[in-house]
Amino acid sequence: MNLYQIKIKYPKEEAAENNKQTERTLSEFIDEVEYEDVLVQYDRLLARGYSINVSFQPPELDNDGSELNPFEIAEKFDLAGITYKATLKLKALGDYENMVKIAKMIEGQGFDYDVSVKLKVNENSPVDFEKESSWFDAEFTKYTILPKASSHDINDLKSLYDLLSEDNQKVTIALRAKVQKDDDDSFANQLEAYPSETLVVFKLSDADVYGEE
Repeated sequence: MNLYQIKIKYPKEEAAENNKQTERTLSEFIDEVEYEDVLVQYDRLLARGYSINVSFQPPELDNDGSELNPFEIAEKFDLAGITYKATLKLKALGDYENMVKIAKMIEGQGFDYDVSVKLKVNENSPVDFEKESSWFDAEFTKYTILPKASSHDINDLKSLYDLLSEDNQKVTIALRAKVQKDDDDSFANQLEAYPSETLVVFKLSDADVYGEE
């Protein structure tokens, strides 16, 4: 039996304190909620007139202690007829040589990437900002690489994901379902794809009762 966590973020409320207008944000957290009860909570919020933006934050590890497999979640999306966008996320910080190695992996799979550099310039540093040739010192220069890797089919990312994982890089794949908003059937189908201990975040706003003009 899957048990979920729920976080509800209510709309900001204005309040007067010491003759000043302030905004307060109220959040509510509910732990160990069964699948059916999550659906009940969702329906109750809709019935109260809220519009709900939903996000899912699955645990890093599954019940067996293994890293969560995003491909299994995507497969459940496919079976439920849910379209989605998969985006590869990489936390890679290191020296020039290590980042070049990762860059070649990304290029080899046909994806673009951004690189940023952090230079430590002080009296003990050999780095001179005006001399580009000094920007490669492993101790005083760190590079960050950001892949531009996303697809509507998670399998397009699998080869790069496997390469980075085998290289012991901190790589994940984020999934964003494209479903009808404020629809209980769509929400139920999404929730069913996620494992136990997933954090379900409800960000509430006042529903647009009259529609757009």
